[in-house]
Amino acid sequence: MTMYSRLAGVNYVLPAMALLMLVLFSPVLYGFWFSLFRIQYGAPTDFAGLENYARLLDDPVLAATFERSALFTCAAVALTLVIALALAVWINRLGQRLGFVVQMIVILPWIISTVVATLLFRWVFVSDIGLVGSLIRMAGIPDVQLLNSPGSAMALLIGVSVWKRVGYALIILLAGLKGIPDDYEEAAKIDGANPWQIFWLIVLPLLKTPLLLVTIVLTLSNLNTVETPLVLTGGGPGDATRILPIEVFDRAFVNFDLGSATALALVMFAGNILLVLAYVRLAKWKT
Repeated sequence: MTMYSRLAGVNYVLPAMALLMLVLFSPVLYGFWFSLFRIQYGAPTDFAGLENYARLLDDPVLAATFERSALFTCAAVALTLVIALALAVWINRLGQRLGFVVQMIVILPWIISTVVATLLFRWVFVSDIGLVGSLIRMAGIPDVQLLNSPGSAMALLIGVSVWKRVGYALIILLAGLKGIPDDYEEAAKIDGANPWQIFWLIVLPLLKTPLLLVTIVLTLSNLNTVETPLVLTGGGPGDATRILPIEVFDRAFVNFDLGSATALALVMFAGNILLVLAYVRLAKWKT
């Protein structure tokens, strides 16, 4: 390939890349500029430099928020991957019609609006009129207020996130399984490999790319989600489910501390990029 043909290819994609960079990175650059000022009534006033970032370091509550966010993200991603992978392997072995029906049932929560799905769970588990509370009282069991207990509230938040996103992970992993030739499994069986050895030594390594993609998307979506915790628990009870997106939301739209909120959002943005790079690095990605 000559230098001229390479440059010709770049010229074709350059307008689209320029538009994409403008749409993606202009808000980030504007946000960084915005975070360097003191904000009053939604407009920057005095130049503050890195003062908003220094305030984040001095906030004693923020460290606990980072810990809760890490716990929520790691648990939700791990459970979603395990469940989606198990379902994908199972569906891949089913007949075409039955597999299609099961796949549609699992994908359905992913299609539903996040706010609608979370409201549904809230109405089910709310203590006074919720379905679960009513069934517990009918059975004569002492009332358990799941959304008012710190441990159970976080567990429910993780459960809703897993239920909502497992369909997406299933689609990607099932597509990866469909792309593995049957010859590999047949050859392994001839060599005397059992089903677990086939899965761990053949199937799982060949799913590295789909697993990497799903892990990145699930991590970023859980780490940056605001609809699910805001609608389900509002960050409560107390601060039990107060994760980073809720912190940004409250700083910006409840406390009207836009400078600090923008600085925290940019820190999260940088963290997202570092996580993606770490995932790719750990997976030893090769182009």
